[in-house]
Amino acid sequence: MIKKIGIAGSGKMGSDIFNYLSDFKYELIWFTRNSDHKEILHNTYRKKIKRQLKHGIISKEIFDLRYKYRTTFKLTDLSECDLIIESVIEEPEIKSVLFQKLDEIVKPSCILASNSSSILPSALSENIKRKNRLIGLHFFYPLAFKNVVEVISSEFTDEITLEKIKLFLVDIKRFYIEQNEDNAFVLNRLLLQIQITAFELLKEYGLGYKQFDDIAKQFVTEFGLFEMMDHVGHNTMHNAIMNYSRMDSDKKKYEPILNDLKSRDPDSGKNSGNLFYDKEFEIIEIPERTEQEIISKLKGTADRFLTNYSEDFQINLFNLKKGLEEFGGIML
Repeated sequence: MIKKIGIAGSGKMGSDIFNYLSDFKYELIWFTRNSDHKEILHNTYRKKIKRQLKHGIISKEIFDLRYKYRTTFKLTDLSECDLIIESVIEEPEIKSVLFQKLDEIVKPSCILASNSSSILPSALSENIKRKNRLIGLHFFYPLAFKNVVEVISSEFTDEITLEKIKLFLVDIKRFYIEQNEDNAFVLNRLLLQIQITAFELLKEYGLGYKQFDDIAKQFVTEFGLFEMMDHVGHNTMHNAIMNYSRMDSDKKKYEPILNDLKSRDPDSGKNSGNLFYDKEFEIIEIPERTEQEIISKLKGTADRFLTNYSEDFQINLFNLKKGLEEFGGIML
């Protein structure tokens, strides 16, 4: 049974996972590499729950439970965890080193989960002993509004690990789509097909990125297709798309958007460069008929790949539709 959970990573996603899990009765410990940042996280969280108690948002019982949550900059403090969720930078080398260190520290039954959105579990388990205890657990940001998790098993992940994770997700009220490494990251990969079509249409109609997003939001309601790439960071998006392209037999279709992203991020390893929304384009008036053509073509791509992925990857069509709705507000 999972009782004590470690969160490794204190960025936007790690913070979101920690804050979401704090609503449930687990013992939480939050790891960050920086000792100064550890104090900031610790003090900020305690101020937050004190305000919640003062305004009657949480009971004294819940306050006492949450007050015991710990932050640390020492990996060894995670040694007694039943589950550790990694949410560090999307670089396989950094994640792999972290898992190697944890593998030497934690108890044999501990499950190591990666929140990666594009790196397969097997790529992170090469140098660890407990390959059977490593799994992909891809949450979507922000957790409070995206009720979907991709559970990704490698060929080494055992049934006990998988069943414990599924019970955990039921306990924290998360809808999940179970995947293996052949159909991993299916929601992001399906969204990417829509983004590739969007990139082609934008060039075809000579539109600016924001203007195109304003049209596309009639179909993908939760975010702009190019706005999302800016938000994630072009270097991270480039690396993720490279990973997705390796999972696809048709690699050529990814080249235009990969080349564009690479040209916009000249500083390798940094989420910098010229973002889509940074460059202003003249807003041109386009007929409603043209808007509807764009939406129809985006929807056509989504429908086609929804059917293909459901059949080829043997994923329940209802689950895939629900996942897309939760992820991007895409109704099919």
